[in-house]
Amino acid sequence: MPDTLPPFAPPPLTPALAALLARASVPSRLLRDPGPDDAAIGVAVAAALRAPDHGGLRPWRFVVVRGAARAALGDVLAASLARRAPDSSPDRLELERMKPLRAPLVIVAGAVLRPHHAVPVWEQEACAAAGTMNLMNALDAQGHGAIWLSSPALRDDAVKAALGFAAGDALLGWIHAGTPVADRPRPARPGADAYWREWKAEEGPA
Repeated sequence: MPDTLPPFAPPPLTPALAALLARASVPSRLLRDPGPDDAAIGVAVAAALRAPDHGGLRPWRFVVVRGAARAALGDVLAASLARRAPDSSPDRLELERMKPLRAPLVIVAGAVLRPHHAVPVWEQEACAAAGTMNLMNALDAQGHGAIWLSSPALRDDAVKAALGFAAGDALLGWIHAGTPVADRPRPARPGADAYWREWKAEEGPA
């Protein structure tokens, strides 16, 4: 729970609002086994499918990577880096290879895009991103921790192909998930007042 209630949310908060206000990303180093099981993942994906979806295109796609498959994903990431930066040192390649092993489970968030549809591609990606945030909220609400990570490998067509996506699709991020350590830090949050305002149209001539 947040240390203090924001001024715009009079008590008592509903459980749903309390969960949203308490959510915080958990760094991979603070995630432990067990990771979310199939039931928890199913609930989280069901929440993702509630995101706004202009045109009903359902672009959301999630690929779960766990167990030994994380090491295989690490090989894919290292190969991607070697192609993009051939002068990378062995240590840097090994660092890339180990990234998926930092958490018990990795969920690849992606979007199947339809570039010639009346709904612009940016809206399709926004829909998938909104779904990904819903997924993270749902994981958190079930007691799991998660963090949304990015890397240049997300734009590598070979990485997309390895994960079952087409070159024209989008990979939105790596969601590292697991059980957060008990003493994980809670970041301070800014007040909401500085981040919203009301727009009023200027009055026309009398």
